Amino acid sequence: MKIAMFADSFHPTVDGAVVAMEIAAAGLEKRGHEVVVLAPDAAERVETDRPVHYLPSREFRGYPGYRIAISPSDMLEYMREEKVELVHSHGLASMAILSLTAARALRLPHVLTFHTMANEAVKYYSPLPIRQDIMQELVWTYLRNLLKRPEVVIAPSNPVKEELETNGVVMKHCEVLPTGVDCTRYHPDRYDKDFLAKFGLSGKRVLLHVGRLSLEKRLDIVLRAMKELAPRHQDLRLLVVGTGPAADHYKGLAKELDLADRVVFAGFLPNDDLPVAYASCEMLVIASTFETQGLVVLEALASGTPVVGIRCRAIPEFVQEGKNGCLFDEGSCPEAIERCLARGDSMMINAVSSAREYSVDACTARLEKAYAKAAEILGKRRS
Repeated sequence: MKIAMFADSFHPTVDGAVVAMEIAAAGLEKRGHEVVVLAPDAAERVETDRPVHYLPSREFRGYPGYRIAISPSDMLEYMREEKVELVHSHGLASMAILSLTAARALRLPHVLTFHTMANEAVKYYSPLPIRQDIMQELVWTYLRNLLKRPEVVIAPSNPVKEELETNGVVMKHCEVLPTGVDCTRYHPDRYDKDFLAKFGLSGKRVLLHVGRLSLEKRLDIVLRAMKELAPRHQDLRLLVVGTGPAADHYKGLAKELDLADRVVFAGFLPNDDLPVAYASCEMLVIASTFETQGLVVLEALASGTPVVGIRCRAIPEFVQEGKNGCLFDEGSCPEAIERCLARGDSMMINAVSSAREYSVDACTARLEKAYAKAAEILGKRRS
């Protein structure tokens, strides 16, 4: 089968949706399918592993690195030439609308993965000076109208599916299907005792934060937890991996909290170094309430690294208190980190085993079934 994947964000910008799309595409290609990507054009084009067709776009000023497609250009002609058989959108904005347009014009089944809690993002990136409660209701109105149209909507976790339904979203069919994790790439064997020395962290107990540095990721909660823990844990350090529009904000906050010597901002790590980072740190800490899945959680668990995560949306679906990590509420991050420091070694085996059921192969097989379901629903509608 040839699948056209539509992306709202794409290289050189890398976020969770981009990573998830690439994992799904690679898994499908391994099983004999073909994937082409349609994405908003950018000033810088990065070489990729599969064909990419770019559509005219403009930068979204409220979120550096994010672009909005402004024209379908030769989208339909390209898809006809490629003999696309199914459309899969990994975005909710302009490319989602264009993907629906293409699917209807070419009479193809349409699948959409709900990667982003758009109702949360509007708090930080609203382009209009409108009260937040009004803006969030407008977003839900948009989502209700959008998500009723695909043959299949994929929710990366059960809490996300439930939240959509609670807010009045009616879908033709919804599958709960996380993005798979490569359990051969992310593995405890990637531990390297010399890795932390690159960042001046030899002999320290190092917490890890991985993700785009944006306000909705709420790294400030982790930084404030570090401030509280510092007097009791002199050897505790935080390694922050990733970049983004709020990088300067978080670096400034670390200095303001007198954590300059306790927090290392590493930026993006090379692909080969990220699995080593997971396996070489004490734990992953994630405070984002924005996550529909939080792929970094599964990557850490597969690496044998327990996760300290906020008790919100998808994270409690993958993190079990005291077994493969610890959970915290808004004000209890420091206590959860201390519980994990005390019991982290005993959680390693459970962490690895809990990630295995979400391997790329297992999740790709389920994705194929979702595609078949989309084709079945479209076929019934035509008959």
